[in-house]
Amino acid sequence: MFLGHYGVAFALKRVEPKVSLGTFFLAVQLADLLWGCFLLLGWEQVRIDPSAGAVAPLEFVHYPISHSLVGAFAWGIAAGAVYYSWPTRDTSRHWQAALLVAAAVASHWFLDVLVHFPDLPLAGEGSPQLGFGLWANLPLTIALELLTLSAGVAVYVLRRSHRHPVRPGGLAGLLIVLLALYAASVAGPPPPSVRAVAVADIIGLVALAAFAGWTDRRATPAELAVAGIR
Repeated sequence: MFLGHYGVAFALKRVEPKVSLGTFFLAVQLADLLWGCFLLLGWEQVRIDPSAGAVAPLEFVHYPISHSLVGAFAWGIAAGAVYYSWPTRDTSRHWQAALLVAAAVASHWFLDVLVHFPDLPLAGEGSPQLGFGLWANLPLTIALELLTLSAGVAVYVLRRSHRHPVRPGGLAGLLIVLLALYAASVAGPPPPSVRAVAVADIIGLVALAAFAGWTDRRATPAELAVAGIR
């Protein structure tokens, strides 16, 4: 899943406005970011196979560190701890915010298991592997992705915050980039190499998080004045 993860990020942003949308973007895709790093290090393996499915021309051979259920909870706890220990002036509801960051990280596995073929391990090598295989049905997969993203964006827009306002231009640009990347991954040619997959994965996810953080930046004094807030 790709767009669906970001739908979760948009919704969680309104549950806890103090957490940057960029942080939630990074959290929901931390598993994939780590996966790209581990591919480059040779710790995990993937094989390019155009016959593997209509959505992702990849065979996920070995990725228990980044994409196991145990790993999802472990990375979530680690991310929540890092967020909680990060210096901040706003300490209100800080532990709740850290819990949501942890939940965002762990949510990756539960969305992936809906679409992946049975290749998501519960734990390490030799553990049972799960996956409901929606990737075998391209229209259903696309519908689920768009529905989840749309629901998250709706929450983000309707539960707007004065201190983190919806900026229509930035939000539209972010959504266009997300949809374009998804369309390219579905309709584009298979990647040229595993290294290219890993590098594009790392750069793309970090850039999207930075873009989301910029779009969701705190309101300026002028914007707060317009809203009647000092």
